[in-house]
Amino acid sequence: MTVKRSYVAIWKWIQKYGVMLDGAFEPDKKNVNVIFVDETEINVGGTEALIWIAFDPTVKAILGFHLSSSGNSVDAYRFIMKLVKKYGRKPIYTDGAMWYTGACKWAGVEHIVFDFNEKGLIERINEYVKDRTEAFDDLFPCRSSFSNCLDHVGNWMAIYSFSIITHFQQTTLQ
Repeated sequence: MTVKRSYVAIWKWIQKYGVMLDGAFEPDKKNVNVIFVDETEINVGGTEALIWIAFDPTVKAILGFHLSSSGNSVDAYRFIMKLVKKYGRKPIYTDGAMWYTGACKWAGVEHIVFDFNEKGLIERINEYVKDRTEAFDDLFPCRSSFSNCLDHVGNWMAIYSFSIITHFQQTTLQ
């Protein structure tokens, strides 16, 4: 049985319940051993933004998202500190972008530049998230201020986290 819903009804549902679901699909912090962090550029309401993604390949789970208007050490630090508060001081694997070195040092976590295979893994996750995020922005465009657009996408990402986790647990990451 198919139930038809308008795009507006879905958008309103996401904005209403996304905040409540933020963090609802996160793994138990005892099971998180390492954290892969990377960022990718997305389009939010016609403006370029960065979505920072944290992933643990051992539990096959997205650990968190962070949206920002730029890539710099301060944004990297903010995201890493959110991860430290949730999961403790776990080694952070990155692509070696200059902003991660200082951010990890400030946060007091070990910083490791991932190898070629690990880089391929996080890039696949980035592409998957980026494709879905841009499709969402195409279907539910944000026409208000950029900061409201970041909230709009953040609410959607909170709901979307579960499907990302499910997808990656069922693919070649096993």
